[in-house]
Amino acid sequence: MSYRLYNRLHLGSHSEHIMHHTHESTFPFFGEDISALSYISWEREIDDLMHSFHLRHSKYYILTLCISSFVGHAREWWDYRQSRVEKGRKSPIQNWSELRACMRKIFIPPSFDFYREIEKKKIEIARRKEEKLTILVREIRELEEKERLRIQTREQKERENFEKEMREEREKDQRDREKIEKRELEERKSSKIKREKEKEKEENERKRESKTRCRV
Repeated sequence: MSYRLYNRLHLGSHSEHIMHHTHESTFPFFGEDISALSYISWEREIDDLMHSFHLRHSKYYILTLCISSFVGHAREWWDYRQSRVEKGRKSPIQNWSELRACMRKIFIPPSFDFYREIEKKKIEIARRKEEKLTILVREIRELEEKERLRIQTREQKERENFEKEMREEREKDQRDREKIEKRELEERKSSKIKREKEKEKEENERKRESKTRCRV
């Protein structure tokens, strides 16, 4: 069910429309700045607003209010996703919890979670006792080493792919040069044969002319 269709079916009275627009005005917009921090801030504001709604409001009603707050990049993303839902390539979102889980995958990159965990570990180190510092430092270094290895592996793979592409390009250039050389060689042979035939033809002509003069 689309956002507009929900409004037509469930917001029949004038007072319900007024209430809906009033609720819309309380929801913060999201989409101009789609950084992870902006999304988390917006999500927390929405979560806080959820506590102010009465139980009689349906989950879909609350969902439409969230969608109405989308602008810019977030609106473009939502419209694109809805087009895929209509084509049967995506499952429809039914409530705020599903929308939040979906948006976290889109607007919070995996690397953001990693570095946030690093910061949590550093804060935890400051609060723990002296005898636990070594263990926590090792855990952080292990996380950093894993991230370093992940980046190194990715860069290595990119480098190998680049070298492979360059090698394939050189091989293609070599094949093209060989084809050109082969064609030029065939053309030279053909030209030589043609000249020899013309020379032979001229020689035969001279011989026939000489025989003719002798008869005369």
